[in-house]
This record gives sequence, C-alpha cells and structure tokens, in this order.
Amino acid sequence: MPTARLDALRDKLRPVPLSPFLPTHQGEKFYVAPGLLAAVSSDEHEAMVSFGALHRGTLTPLLEHGFRWVRFDG
Repeated sequence: MPTARLDALRDKLRPVPLSPFLPTHQGEKFYVAPGLLAAVSSDEHEAMVSFGALHRGTLTPLLEHGFRWVRFDG
C-alpha cells in the first residue's frame, strides 16, 4: 500500500519501543492496541502491514480506513 495510508493506522496504534540490542536489518516497526499487534515494513513509497489479533472483532475498526483482511486463523 502507499505509505500515505499509514497515517490513519498510526493514529489508532501506539509504537512499541524495541531494545537497541535487537537487529534492525529488516526495518520493521511494531505498533499495538488492545488485542492487536501490527508489524509495518516500509520504504519511502510503499508499506507492508501485518496484523495479529486475539479476536476477529478487534480488526473491525480497521475496515473503515481501508485495511482489509482475508484470513483469520484464530
């Protein structure tokens, strides 16, 4: 997705500060909300976002921002 769409996501989630001893070669950033974890990997133009949730209902508010999910393994 275009990185401009990440602004709506960042408004809903809190960043997770990671230990400085963890490798940063992958460049992923992690965000959380109650019952939700998001991993964001991006460059200047595109982003890839993966969500992990405890319950499928936790993903529902993301639908109004255009984030769709195709599989829930819960």
